Amino acid sequence: MSALHTLDVRLLAALAGAHLPPTDRDLALDLCDGAVDAVRSLRLRHPGRAVREIVVLMIAEEIPALDQRVRGDLARLCEVEVVRGL
Repeated sequence: MSALHTLDVRLLAALAGAHLPPTDRDLALDLCDGAVDAVRSLRLRHPGRAVREIVVLMIAEEIPALDQRVRGDLARLCEVEVVRGL
């Protein structure tokens, strides 16, 4: 199982109780996957912190109805993926 696939599985688990429409759920996955890919392609001093902040901001902008706690959970999963891999 690839790391990105593992990330998607964990993101879906974090979104399970969020009661989002399928389009918003898919958007959240796409935003997270895109942020992880973008940060990995850059040589940043603190890539984990960068991806965490990017995910929180992008999801807050695109899916404002998503609970802040869930946003934080998604951001932390992306941070772990960038820093250590899942």
